[in-house]
Amino acid sequence: MRPNRSRACAVAVTFLCLSGLPATAADPSCPNATVPLAVLLMPPPKPDSAQTKAELQELQRLQESRTPEQVKHVRDDDRRTLERFLGGIGIKVENLSASATRFFDCIDASVRHSVHEAKSTFDRTRPYRLPHNNLQTLKKLSDRDSASYPSAHATYGATLGMVLAEMIPEKKDAIYKRIQDYGYSRIVSGAHFRSDVYAGNVAGAAIAASLLSNESFRNEFKDVKGELRKAVGLAD
Repeated sequence: MRPNRSRACAVAVTFLCLSGLPATAADPSCPNATVPLAVLLMPPPKPDSAQTKAELQELQRLQESRTPEQVKHVRDDDRRTLERFLGGIGIKVENLSASATRFFDCIDASVRHSVHEAKSTFDRTRPYRLPHNNLQTLKKLSDRDSASYPSAHATYGATLGMVLAEMIPEKKDAIYKRIQDYGYSRIVSGAHFRSDVYAGNVAGAAIAASLLSNESFRNEFKDVKGELRKAVGLAD
């Protein structure tokens, strides 16, 4: 039986709040929120495992059935930005200040650094690099593509989404659905296995918990929250 995703994310949040594990900052100008994901996450399925084979077959089936609308949505979701994340649920962001933009850039920096270490540790082969995969991925390919596990896009979406849910609580349900949708785009694109995206959701919950328990981040959060609400047309 597949574990409940909400419960897994709650476990991740509790783990990070209680662990007190040391971390190194991804950017000295951002709050120290690097999370030891290689310790937190279970190892990914092995390349020749039944689970990997089943997940690859899922990607192949999705590739055969994806519509032009899905293709556009997936390609748009290749962008890791606040504007794209909220734009995917019809929320337009206008006129954010440089300091607020930096706040959200720091979230991305925390994700990138934490995920980089985990990807290096697990070193899972991307689905489109497996022999005889027959995938036509919608991701822009490069010889320098990172490892597959966990999905950095799914991690970013979960981290950003959980912070945004605290800033815009009246949109929480839509934001949580967008977290799942943003990660699902990576599956439809053929860029990641489903287990990569699931691990990214857990990782994002952990990073969000780490950020939201950081005093420096919380202080900035209060100012940015009011500005973001105005930028998306919500009055307090």
